[in-house]
Amino acid sequence: MTPPAIRLAISAAATVILTAACGSSTTSPGTAPSANTFHAEVADPAGDAIASAGVLNPPDLVHGTVDVAGGSVTFNIQFAAGTFDRQSTRVSIELDIDQSSATGIGGAGLGIDYVLDMWAPTNQAKVQQAMPAACAAGGPCYGDTASVALTFGVDSMTASVPLGLLGNASGRLNYRVFAYLSPQTTTPITVADVMPDINLAAAHAP
Repeated sequence: MTPPAIRLAISAAATVILTAACGSSTTSPGTAPSANTFHAEVADPAGDAIASAGVLNPPDLVHGTVDVAGGSVTFNIQFAAGTFDRQSTRVSIELDIDQSSATGIGGAGLGIDYVLDMWAPTNQAKVQQAMPAACAAGGPCYGDTASVALTFGVDSMTASVPLGLLGNASGRLNYRVFAYLSPQTTTPITVADVMPDINLAAAHAP
């Protein structure tokens, strides 16, 4: 990943966390559970994470899986050995649930409808819904709608989200993963790695 790509990543992704609204709800849309079953994978080269001031060992994305089954979608994000820190690693997954760049909030080839904000220190992943009208008017672009449990492996993070929380009955979606080092509650502003890289097409399931 080149420095220009990182600059683009920052402009496309930092807004996701910077503009998230504070309110939250556990109410899910009335979508019927999906009977579909999908498996999808995405990979990123090891060693391409970008270090920044005070960050000597940034989280380095190497692989991800998306599994849709039983009315839920499960995201497993893997890091290069030794680059995942339970005290600081943060991941945001931009989700285009209708696979259309014409809807939602535009960013890096996606029409972002939801974001899954996975922050290791909280043991939770927040579901954030895009608010295009509010965003266009200068207000918040994303608002928290629910939280799900975040689990961990030696070098991985996993979250399973009911499709109803994403307003998606089919489970088909496009996505891109951003990794940050976020040791404090303050908003991370420097993207360490992107998967797939910004200059590549977004990943998709199936």
